[in-house]
Order: sequence, then C-alpha cells, then structure tokens
Amino acid sequence: MTNTLNKENSAILKDQIREMNAGKFTHAQYAKRVRELFNLKKVEITEKKLYFLAGFIEGEGSISVSAKKTKSTSFGLELDPLFNITQRVEGVCHLYLALEVFKTGRIRFKTGSNATLVFVIEPRKSLQEKVCPFFDQYMIKSNFSSDVKQTRYQNFKKMLDLFDDHAHLNRERFINELLPVWDAMRVQKSYTDQTFKDLKEAQEFIRNYKN
Repeated sequence: MTNTLNKENSAILKDQIREMNAGKFTHAQYAKRVRELFNLKKVEITEKKLYFLAGFIEGEGSISVSAKKTKSTSFGLELDPLFNITQRVEGVCHLYLALEVFKTGRIRFKTGSNATLVFVIEPRKSLQEKVCPFFDQYMIKSNFSSDVKQTRYQNFKKMLDLFDDHAHLNRERFINELLPVWDAMRVQKSYTDQTFKDLKEAQEFIRNYKN
C-alpha cells in the first residue's frame, strides 16, 4: 500500500474496505481480512503495546454520544454512544492494533475523507465489556488521560450504566438523568446543525413527544 492516495486509488480502497466489512464473521476472520487488505503482520499483544495504545488513544481517540430524532424509539430520540480512533491510511497498523486488543470493532473510511480511516466500536455491550475495562486499567489508573478527558470518560461510563439500568425506557429518567449526561459530553454546542441548541430544548422535546 502506498503512503499517499490519489483519487482513483482512494475510490478503489473504499470499495475494498466496504467488501472487507460486508457480511457476518468472527473477530479472527475479520482481523485476517484487515491484514490481507493492508498487508500487515499479525500483532502480538504485549503490556508495552497496551500502554502504547493507551497513549495513542489519548491523542487520536474519541468517546462521544450523538443524539438523533427518530420515530423508532419510545420518546423520539436516540442517544448513540461511540468509541473511535482516527488515523491516516498509512497509519492503519495502529487501528489494527486496537482491533486486536479490543477483539471487536470495524475499520472504515472517515465520512467525507479520502485519506483518513476510523476504527469504530458502537455496540453498548462491547463498549461496557471491552472499552471501559481498557480505559480503567491503562488510561485512568495509569494517568494517561488529562483531567478533562477523565471527566468525559466518567460521563461516558455513567451513560452506559444508565442504559444498562434501562433509563432510556422511562421518560422522566431520560429527561433528568440521560440528557444531562449527554449535554455534559457535548463539545461543539455552538454548531448550527446540532439536533438541539441546548439541554432545555432536548428535555422539552422528550417531555412533549407523543408516538
């Protein structure tokens, strides 16, 4: 794989990645697909590599919770927790390392980019059982994260716990517990394309929603 991508090569790689991600398969099968596409060697997970990944995530990783209006949920709003790591194509080996450490996730092109890949973990169960234990052990206890990112992580973990406790199925708990945590995690509140301009507007939407 070349270090730079022209428009034609980028389109080809996007098609190859879509094919790589198509269908159902085990982690081992998917990891093999990634190695074959990007010509990577199988990685051996060591304590040194785990700490390297922790530092890498501090710089290139992100935990977030998006909000989108939908008619498929009880209160017309869906909150989606997400963990991702971004990296240019030539650094795909770092995304592959994350894939092997977490034993789950997918690698794809970042939306709107022709040269940046993103490693993504979305299922809440995987976030709780695989991502959170890694953060607790290698980023929080080891002080790899800044105070700001540690607070953000604690909010992220709190939201996952609330989902696990079915807070999203109760209108009042959604309004008074989940939404304040979502609002605390927003980092681009001034964007014009935000689903809601502020916490109050989101709470009013849930309070008045009728399906």
